[in-house]
Amino acid sequence: MATTTATLTLSSADLTGDTLSLSSTATLTKAGTLTGLDQSTGVARKTLSYASSGVIDTTVLYRADDFTTNGANKVYIKNTSSTASEYMSVYLTGDRAPNTSAKSLVEIGRLYSGDWMFFPWNATAGTKETFTCVVGDTWAAGDTVVFDGVTVVAANTTVADIAAQLDAAQYPNWVTSVSSATVTFVARDSRADLEIDTTEIVATTAGDGSLTIATTAQGTKSAADIYVMPSVHTGMTLESMVIYE
Repeated sequence: MATTTATLTLSSADLTGDTLSLSSTATLTKAGTLTGLDQSTGVARKTLSYASSGVIDTTVLYRADDFTTNGANKVYIKNTSSTASEYMSVYLTGDRAPNTSAKSLVEIGRLYSGDWMFFPWNATAGTKETFTCVVGDTWAAGDTVVFDGVTVVAANTTVADIAAQLDAAQYPNWVTSVSSATVTFVARDSRADLEIDTTEIVATTAGDGSLTIATTAQGTKSAADIYVMPSVHTGMTLESMVIYE
């Protein structure tokens, strides 16, 4: 079992009427147990820069999907800038990826030069949209299926083989698995705006080849992704780590 401790010390001779000397130490354990947290992302540094101040945007730092939901996870973030006026805004959000209408962004606060934060994170994930695609009827070699910016060309007329080709393709927003002529698509991220409909998968066939689409899990957005946004576009670096279950 890993043993990790966190200590916070506050001291001041003139902040309050009396000398302030406060120190608190915690041993980091898994939720509801005395077992130590034993996983870590390791300390990483990330530099954010943009073409101009007019295009500064939020960017995802950690996705709840990648960690244990309702775990006693802990997050460390530090603004490494030495310029006093530069700050890094930190947000929790349940919305989709950056460069969208991030209407559910909630700002935790700003980290100015040298500031850091260490906070608990339950990593409440959403639900990943899931649907099945059944390849059926009569297909011809050379028939195509277009989905998520990817085009698959049928190598032969066997529906199971065509399904295998769909599974073998690499999709930007989906991961797949296959069983006979049925391909299961699972969204890479928990999002509420990725609902699939039959018009999004386009099949062009010489015969009457068909794709039967059925949603098996409705996507919902994560309630606890962590986003950051720098105050300047010229390049700011943050240091971060997650200690998790």
